[in-house]
Amino acid sequence: MIFDRISLVSAYRALKFVDDNDGRVTEILFNRNVFYGTKTNIRFKTLADLKRHIDIDLAYYHFDPECDCGTNQESIQRLLSFQVHIKDLNTQKENKYAIFVNNMRREFESANAATLNALSIKKLQEVFTGNERLAFLKENYICEAYIQKQGDYVNPCDYIEIVSNNFYDELITKFYHQTQNYNI
Repeated sequence: MIFDRISLVSAYRALKFVDDNDGRVTEILFNRNVFYGTKTNIRFKTLADLKRHIDIDLAYYHFDPECDCGTNQESIQRLLSFQVHIKDLNTQKENKYAIFVNNMRREFESANAATLNALSIKKLQEVFTGNERLAFLKENYICEAYIQKQGDYVNPCDYIEIVSNNFYDELITKFYHQTQNYNI
C-alpha cells in the first residue's frame, strides 16, 4: 500500500492547494490499475472525506527498509476528475456552476482553465506527471524478503536479508517518507 499512499497524499496536497487558492474542491474521483484493467474508486464528496480515507484506510506504516519491504498489493491511485466551486470576488458567494477538471488523457484538462490560478494548474500537473514516475518505479522495483513484516515473528534484521534495487531505494527515500506528515 506504499504506492496507494504516495499517490493519494500527493493528490491531496495539490487539491488542498487548489481548495485554499481557488475555491472549494468537491466530487473527487480516482481510479487504479488492477490485474484485469482499471477500477474506479468511490467518489469523495469533499476534501475532508479524502483526508479521512487516507488517515484511516491507508495510514502511514513505519518500517525499516533494511529489514522489511513494506510492499503488499500495490496500485497507483490516479486522480481522474474533480470540481472547483469558485467564489465571486464581489459577493463572496460561490458561482452557480462549478469548474470541472479532468485527467482522462493524463494531463490537466478543463474548459475553464483560465479562471484557475496558474500555480494550482502547475501543482496538479506535477501530480499527473509524478504518477508516471510512480508507475515506472512500480514496474521496476525489486524488494524480496523471505518473511514479510518479520518484526511480527522474529527480531527485525536478525535473520533475514532484504534484496532490493536502486528503484526501491528511490521509492522509499524520495516518495514514501514524504507521506509521514501528520497533517498530510
